[in-house]
Amino acid sequence: MTDLRLAWLGDDFTGAAAVMEVLTFAGLPSVLFTEPPTAALMARFADCAAVGLATTARAQGPDWMAEHLPPLFAALDALRPQILHYKICSTFDSAPHLGSIGAAIAAGLSVRPSRAVPLLTAAPAMRRYQAFGHLFAGSPQGVFRLDRHPVMAHHPATPMAEADLLAHLAAQTDLPGALIDLEALATDPQARLEEALTQGARILSIDSMDPASEAAAGALIWRNRARMGLVAGSQGVEYALVRHWQQTGNLPAPPPPASAGR
Repeated sequence: MTDLRLAWLGDDFTGAAAVMEVLTFAGLPSVLFTEPPTAALMARFADCAAVGLATTARAQGPDWMAEHLPPLFAALDALRPQILHYKICSTFDSAPHLGSIGAAIAAGLSVRPSRAVPLLTAAPAMRRYQAFGHLFAGSPQGVFRLDRHPVMAHHPATPMAEADLLAHLAAQTDLPGALIDLEALATDPQARLEEALTQGARILSIDSMDPASEAAAGALIWRNRARMGLVAGSQGVEYALVRHWQQTGNLPAPPPPASAGR
């Protein structure tokens, strides 16, 4: 096994596969499992730079998550990835009783203690945007704030009545949060991060709207990975990291994907 850049725990299968898609098209070999892999199985994928594990957490309650997620986090943490990512849906599907992101973050912190947990939900390539803490999502009718989105505002299981993600998350966890907004990303995001830590923040919601803010978010996560090695968010985390790695020469531009053939 090569030195793992990251490992991710997906809250469902399709979301977990989306992370593998981002990494693979960026030229980073990755593999996704549906149960913790054995050492012998891992040996088959020694060239991989990232490893994922899919769960059904998005459809489970907090008691289930408290019982089942820590061993899964531990299995991935044992691989010693530089970043351990809890992958959520880019529309923040969650509620206190179902798919609680707050409960999942608590489970992750029980395995990998971190000074704080960066939370990056937006993925501009997928028309998911976060501006000043509020999440927006695209649809065929246009881009809507999440609490006015024609689908997510009326979701049958986890309707979004609040687009401010830290406000939505406050019903799921007592961990204090802080925002690293677009202004901070464009000026001195590290200073804003340090200020938030000094104020006791444990979850850091990060805006992302365009290539510049996405790259700044990726740089912030990567540069602080030694003390904040647990990250939560959508595949926007990987989009941001890849953009930062490519801009800094840490990852070469990948060749165009070849056809799968007939």
